[in-house]
Amino acid sequence: EAAGFTVRVTGDAAPCCGALQAHAGLLERTRRLAQRAIREMPGDQPILVNSAGCGAAMKDYGRLLGTEEAKTFSKRVYDIGEWLAPRVDRLSTVSPLDVRVAVQDPCHLRHVQRAHQSTRVVLAPFVRDLVELDDEGLCCGAGGAYSVLEPASANLIRERKLAAISRVSPDIVASANPGCSMHLAGAGVVTAHPMTLIYQALTESMS
Repeated sequence: EAAGFTVRVTGDAAPCCGALQAHAGLLERTRRLAQRAIREMPGDQPILVNSAGCGAAMKDYGRLLGTEEAKTFSKRVYDIGEWLAPRVDRLSTVSPLDVRVAVQDPCHLRHVQRAHQSTRVVLAPFVRDLVELDDEGLCCGAGGAYSVLEPASANLIRERKLAAISRVSPDIVASANPGCSMHLAGAGVVTAHPMTLIYQALTESMS
């Protein structure tokens, strides 16, 4: 909305995209949820998703269901950062937040959607210092349902990510996926969604 666009929130119309069910191998349940999402979001407007795992799943509906309707739907799906990046100049110029932010690339954003660079584009004008981790986008250990099903292994993987975070000493780690954020927050990392930081910068400048 701050960029001048009208937004309609889907709310409970399509409460789950089926990503976690797909991770667990529950494909029939995944297909039912995908069909519901398609039915509840008709039209041709872009569908903006603020969870990397969900966005990856919804972009895969065409392959999952194999119908032209599903393929057309999938083409409408964008990660919210991916969609905002070429339009970021429509946002107001404001004082950046006085924080050092490290970008954590969710695997579903970097390796599946290949839209991770958009996070840098949208965040850069709104934070004082944007820094990279040096682990080349390795998994944080959340891995969809992996942290629940294999907690010991997931925590070992998280230790590697925590070491990369500690080497750049950020105030906040920006992650575009709730599973990654929750997994890192469980180890004491301060996390925030990139859009949350942008919103904070915009609202602080207006106050």
